[in-house]
Amino acid sequence: MSQSSQTSKSSYIWRCGNPAVLKTSCTDRNSGQKFYSCAVGKNNGGCYYFKWISSDFEVSKFQGIAKFEMFERLRDSEENRDLLMKLYRESEQKIDHLKGLLKVVKIERDQLKHKLAMAEEK
Repeated sequence: MSQSSQTSKSSYIWRCGNPAVLKTSCTDRNSGQKFYSCAVGKNNGGCYYFKWISSDFEVSKFQGIAKFEMFERLRDSEENRDLLMKLYRESEQKIDHLKGLLKVVKIERDQLKHKLAMAEEK
């Protein structure tokens, strides 16, 4: 009895955060039966969850959910990128402001040094 399975590139993201892959069983008992399981595997930090797929419609539905989740993650990553870019621009402005203040302080320091040197000469 064979214990291997064939793997398809179709993926879905489980709640554990790891991708799941569509597989086809090659065992004698479930030969040709499709199922989803955690791509990482339970022995490598993945989850134990797997789901038998009863029809091609269910495979299609599952793939649709996978696409929807990927679009959601893409949208979230674009929003995060936009937020990070905004924070980066703000930090650049603060850095420029602080550089300006530092120049002013250096000028004041140089003026005080000059006054001190003048006072010491007298």
